[in-house]
Amino acid sequence: MYDKLGKLAVGFAYGYLRRRYKREIRIGIGVTAALVAVAAFLASRNVREG
Repeated sequence: MYDKLGKLAVGFAYGYLRRRYKREIRIGIGVTAALVAVAAFLASRNVREG
C-alpha cells in the first residue's frame, strides 16, 4: 500500500515540476547542448604545440 502511494506521490511531483518548469528545462537543455558542441569543437582542433 505504501509503495503504491509513494510511487503515486513521486509521479505527481515529477509531472508537476515538468509542467511548472518546462521553459527553464528547455533553456537548460539548449545551453548544455551548446556547451557540449563548443567543448567537442575545442577538443577536436589540431593546434600545433610549442
